[in-house]
Amino acid sequence: MAASPPKAGQNLSANQAEFQFKIGLGHYTGRGGARDFAKAITWFTKAADAGHARAQGMLGLCYHAGRGASKDFKMAAHWLAKAAEQEDPIAQFSLGTMHANGHGLTRDEAEAAAWYRKAAEQGHAAAQTNLGVAMETGKGLSQDFAAAAEWYRKAAAQNFAVAQVNLGLLHANGKGVPRDMAAAVNWYQKAADNGNVTSQFLLGSCYFLGEGTPKDFVRAYKWMNLAAAQGHPSAREHRLTIGGKMSPQQVAEAQKLTTEHLAKNKPQSAAGKTHALTGTLNTAKDDIATGTGFFITTDGYLLTNHHVVAGAARVEVRTTKGTLPARTVKADAVNDIAILKVPGAYHPLPLGTSRSVKLGHPVFTIGFPNTAVQGVEPKYTNGRINGLSGMQDDPRQFQVSVAVQPGNSGGALVNDLGNVVGMITFRLDDLKTFRLTGVLPQNVNYALKSVFLSATLESLPQLSGKLATPHLAMRKYEEVVKDAQDATALIIVYR
Repeated sequence: MAASPPKAGQNLSANQAEFQFKIGLGHYTGRGGARDFAKAITWFTKAADAGHARAQGMLGLCYHAGRGASKDFKMAAHWLAKAAEQEDPIAQFSLGTMHANGHGLTRDEAEAAAWYRKAAEQGHAAAQTNLGVAMETGKGLSQDFAAAAEWYRKAAAQNFAVAQVNLGLLHANGKGVPRDMAAAVNWYQKAADNGNVTSQFLLGSCYFLGEGTPKDFVRAYKWMNLAAAQGHPSAREHRLTIGGKMSPQQVAEAQKLTTEHLAKNKPQSAAGKTHALTGTLNTAKDDIATGTGFFITTDGYLLTNHHVVAGAARVEVRTTKGTLPARTVKADAVNDIAILKVPGAYHPLPLGTSRSVKLGHPVFTIGFPNTAVQGVEPKYTNGRINGLSGMQDDPRQFQVSVAVQPGNSGGALVNDLGNVVGMITFRLDDLKTFRLTGVLPQNVNYALKSVFLSATLESLPQLSGKLATPHLAMRKYEEVVKDAQDATALIIVYR
């Protein structure tokens, strides 16, 4: 018997729910105005109550992330289950991650894999990847490397970077596919071009060792440089090793290739991504890191290092006026610079010229080192300019004897006039350097020169006329330090 056509009222209800969903989506994405998650959740609820599958899924994700309402995993699971039952692949995938992590549901890897499969069969790339991980690891399913490779291949064909690197690793280890380092390098390359930091590190290693591709120190350095800019924990150490085998001209060529890569390749957006090895929704991440920043305008523009905020789900800035959400205005991964903006009025520091800095000049910084141990009160340390170039004679940096620790990154390097002549960027790691050289470094630290800060700021017309005028006359040192303290802020990063 043929199905009866829907009644007019049913059509009207479906159309109305779709309209309500689109209004909610507009508020959620900020399309046509500012984002308003509270309004979004109101409209999603109206449409979800009418049975709209995508609205139910978005409502579940809002509750999972705490957007527009308090974080509530049980409510998230309730709405995601309704959408998943209507074959919504995003909801099916998200429900799988909640089972994998035990968020609002009993932790059940087999149930997670079952939901991943439903979404994967509808072509959801992240679900295909997570299903492949379940098969590769034997979590929730029987271990099957060949089947894992097939699911990775499906997601990789959709340009999903995590699947590409996972497929590359299977080729590198000969699991489920023939061992083929050239194929591994091919997949690493695709994922690296998509901004995947693990692939960038692996690709740099392959170029350095000549595995699957001819040895090429310039390209090895380039990919390690890009991985280091994203905060890969081992990339800086390996970049140092590679750089030790290169001429200054080769290092300059590698820096040029890095810049060209960033101009041509935009990494995949982090929005909505899933960590394929754990199935954790990005919105649920709560890893916290800290760094230092300093204000450069009275209306809330401040500088810090790019590596401090890279990959952040959100960034907050803590000052004497309280803790405020910050937005990234500009990011320069090559020079390790990030410009942030927070609302309010602040005391800025003027940028001086690093070209006039001489060997032996006194300098200081104020920052927030090792906050877990030393607390969140600002700390002052001073020293001198030890070198007019940085690691491997990098002309962008000063070497300084100012004592710094993790957490000082992004702090202002200030001269005795009270002008910023650089920004604290990194220090040589004692143990890693000892492994490489057999000698412990003695307070070897680096700061990016202010001329590179100024060059980045010049690209932002909204800062024209707002930067403070450099000091020309000597003042009491206590006043100089107090100015720097007032301009310094704690950067809190949630990943």
